[in-house]
Amino acid sequence: MGKPADGEAAALLTDAATASRVRGILALGGVPWDQLDDGLQHVRLKLLEARAAPGAQDIRDPRAWLAVVASRVACDWHRGRAHDEALRERLVSRWARRPPDVSEEHRVLAIAVAGEPDSLSLLQRQMVSLRFYADLPVSTIAELLEIPEGTVKSRLHSTVAALRRRLQEKEVI
Repeated sequence: MGKPADGEAAALLTDAATASRVRGILALGGVPWDQLDDGLQHVRLKLLEARAAPGAQDIRDPRAWLAVVASRVACDWHRGRAHDEALRERLVSRWARRPPDVSEEHRVLAIAVAGEPDSLSLLQRQMVSLRFYADLPVSTIAELLEIPEGTVKSRLHSTVAALRRRLQEKEVI
């Protein structure tokens, strides 16, 4: 695998037929319809990285190269989903064993976070996990994430408030 000729690579990045082909491969690989555009962008990013790699050679068959990369992106998507599902199961099982002094609302919030981690940003998931699942103090979280304590407090507060509103809208709490 190497670097495609500049003109050919540029055409592959913008060609509608190629984009449709890549989306089809991703869909056949099991990537949900609403995430096909993200997968396409990931494949395009891989092509740009291949072009920019020092000492890379020309790709003999760029369409075949894109098909292989798209199938790998689909496999990575499945691995990520399996990892997320395992994490959710661990979090839910941990909260099922929590001592009874934890309020019912906190349990419901924990299950909501475990059930819908995609609804939170990466930083929000990290902070909520470190604070409510690992039981780390705000000062330790701030140190680990290299951000001020006040920022951790305000972001935790806004995240929990948003989750609470979402649960109230769904009539869970």
